[in-house]
Amino acid sequence: MQTPRPAFGFESRAGQFTYPFLISAMLLVHRHVYPAYPEWRTTEVYLSMGLLGLYIVMRKMIIGETRDRWGQQIRMIEKIIEVYIGVSVVASLIFALIMSMFG
Repeated sequence: MQTPRPAFGFESRAGQFTYPFLISAMLLVHRHVYPAYPEWRTTEVYLSMGLLGLYIVMRKMIIGETRDRWGQQIRMIEKIIEVYIGVSVVASLIFALIMSMFG
């Protein structure tokens, strides 16, 4: 029987508590920064696609001894990518819904 892994980073209760604040900050970026600098929205999309590619490569290609040796660091990078992409997508969806309802 496997012992459960300890909570790591954003899996912990304190880490999960930060999600609403991260999403709120991203909503502020959508509201105030992107209208002034529309090219940054494109940059965010390309960054998200690049990070998604890196995430897939890390999950599928880094195996065996390398993952055993660098497991904690790899896991931390994967969690940061998961959180960034999740917060970006959720904030974009919320902002699109707000703008469609209230113009």
